[in-house]
Amino acid sequence: MKKALVFVLMISLAAVLFAQQRYALVIGNNNYTNIQRLANPVNDATDIAAKLRTLGFQVDLQTNITNVQMARVISGFVNRLAQNRDSEGFFWFAGHGVQINGENYLLPVDVNSENEIEAVHSSYSVRRLVDSLDQIARNKVNVVVLDACRDNPFANMPGGFRNVARGLSVIPNMPSDLLVIYSTAPGSVAADGQAGQRNSPFTQAFLQGMDSNDDIQMVFRSIARETMRLTNNSQRPFHDGSFLNLDFYSLNPQGNQIRPSVQPPPVVATQPPPQTTPAPQAPPATQVPPQPEPSVRTSATPPQRPVSDGIVRINGGTFTMGSPANEVGRQSNESPQRRVTLSPFFMGKYPVTVGEFRRFVNATGYRTDAEKSGSGSVFTGGRWESKSDANWRNPYFTQGDNHPVVLVSWNDAVAYCNWLSRHEGLTPAYTINGNNVTWNRGANGYRLPTEAEWEYACRAGTTTVFNTGNNITTNQANYDGNHPYNNNARGEYRRRTTPVGSFAANAWGLHDMHGNVWEWCWDWMGAYPNTAQTNPAGPASGTGRMLRGGSWHNYGMGLRSAVRNSGSQPLRFSSMGFRIARN
Repeated sequence: MKKALVFVLMISLAAVLFAQQRYALVIGNNNYTNIQRLANPVNDATDIAAKLRTLGFQVDLQTNITNVQMARVISGFVNRLAQNRDSEGFFWFAGHGVQINGENYLLPVDVNSENEIEAVHSSYSVRRLVDSLDQIARNKVNVVVLDACRDNPFANMPGGFRNVARGLSVIPNMPSDLLVIYSTAPGSVAADGQAGQRNSPFTQAFLQGMDSNDDIQMVFRSIARETMRLTNNSQRPFHDGSFLNLDFYSLNPQGNQIRPSVQPPPVVATQPPPQTTPAPQAPPATQVPPQPEPSVRTSATPPQRPVSDGIVRINGGTFTMGSPANEVGRQSNESPQRRVTLSPFFMGKYPVTVGEFRRFVNATGYRTDAEKSGSGSVFTGGRWESKSDANWRNPYFTQGDNHPVVLVSWNDAVAYCNWLSRHEGLTPAYTINGNNVTWNRGANGYRLPTEAEWEYACRAGTTTVFNTGNNITTNQANYDGNHPYNNNARGEYRRRTTPVGSFAANAWGLHDMHGNVWEWCWDWMGAYPNTAQTNPAGPASGTGRMLRGGSWHNYGMGLRSAVRNSGSQPLRFSSMGFRIARN
């Protein structure tokens, strides 16, 4: 398999510093003398090396090298990294790789094919590479990527290669701050590329991903998806290892992130505002003195860092969940306030969009609860009505692909999460049997946030009514501005969703946490306990699932960070959507 060793430093460093601290060794072996030759590894290595140079790496490109040469250049590479503890390194190997007696070996062009013993002694051990980086280089961070899992090159040799296994194996006892990227799953074979193609499928996908300045572990997901597409799902890359001392590592820290354009709110014909509003709404309460302006009441004071265009890493911490007794509009189910401690998690930067949901439906043929039952609830004529043709495709107002999807039930949301997990090679978080859904909390796949995670992420370190302070305007969120919070100035009532990202993000990089659409959470509706909790997930059963955040239709009071709403799992309104999370 191919191995790419990538080290990423702080994204704020100047390009000249990257050039001084980023080192790459790229090896491509085609012309084997004693075993089957390969078509593309030299092309792969050459193209990867060229791309790395544009990213500020000092690159040593080696092609068709022998056992002695391989040992020499790898030793030189490791020693160079050892001279600067803050250095980054990138190691790439394209060529034959084998697993013998559970150990992985990278094969030089002159590998001895007489028998297993000679093959081992004339190859380079992946374990040797990993130990050298860990114990000799000892630099800041390392990523190892392998695209060397071809068919067994010794299969037809007479020397008794009885202990050669298919593909490569996972490396045990990985050191910290080392990421190993494999071009295919353990025990599987990676494609070299079809006739007439310059690169292997994995290299094609990797070259595309190198332009992104997202975190390397997030970029890997797009590389894996593209590799699977190019191979008709027969080759699924994976990675192992972790970065313990870096929250963020980008292969291209100078790249430009692509973000959805912020579009102005749609122009809507004036219409008398509705006299009713869905829960949660409360009658105006008596005015109380203003609360203190935003302050931090959590132990997670470090800023949250966006890790990709669509998902944000939320650092763990402790916060106070619920609303204080003097909060205007407070409901009884928002008490008692209690301390909640959460582990780190990822959360979608935006609610799931129409375009994203459409890809799910097109890929699976999925039919939502609204489509199966033939009805959904929409707001027309000043009241909510059930319409037989209302569903996510037809919410009774105009939407584009960058609007949040609506008229999706809780059941629809968990089905989407499982599909996205499988689509990206992750373990689905849910086991779904009709309305009976079980959450495997150890799975790495996508899921709905818990109610506690949602409120923690919404508050983003604040303790005020909204993450914008003690007031929120229709320039900050999409809601019914005819009914502002706590007798504040009126604003616009758009009567429909707005494109995700139309309003500024909160302090942790999350958009639309207030208004636009109610967002489904995992938890069953239940009373808050009186004691502190760690990673709560709500009651074991109930009649309704939690909804958070308020919507385009709600009064300002219904957008408060502490507001709780709920609905049955099949419920669907044109004011309801969802947002993804994962461990």
